[in-house]
Amino acid sequence: MVTDTSKLFLDRGQGETTFQASGEFWVWKATGEMTDGKYDQVELITLPQAGPPEHTHTQDELFYFLEGTYRIKIADRLFTATPGAFVRIPAGVSHTWRNIGKDAGKILLTYVPGGLRGFLEKMIPLYLTPELDIPAIAALGAEYGLVVTGPPLTD
Repeated sequence: MVTDTSKLFLDRGQGETTFQASGEFWVWKATGEMTDGKYDQVELITLPQAGPPEHTHTQDELFYFLEGTYRIKIADRLFTATPGAFVRIPAGVSHTWRNIGKDAGKILLTYVPGGLRGFLEKMIPLYLTPELDIPAIAALGAEYGLVVTGPPLTD
């Protein structure tokens, strides 16, 4: 693997971006392409009430909550996460989350191994439809080892 030294140090706000019309803005700090597949790391900014359908994937997922208040479901348990909280979700464990605050929130996410960025990039047109097409998301997710296991959290 050749290391692009221009991407070894990033200032605040720097990184490659993915915008999701679902109310999520992803700032990629490191991707599987950069790390030889070892991990992805992304700063996720979410609007109030934003969050994904419940799902599993083949990566471990690490959450470090930076700003905001989130409700997070891991298997059958619900938690409230605020700045400084850390969550580790092993591969294959069903989970979801939602920004339950009144303001945008921010999470530092790490996926081990890397490789989910392609899924999120391909999700963009699916989020631009009037209603969330869960079967289409499920079909795309299957390409990346991601399985939708339930709906998004609601209040």
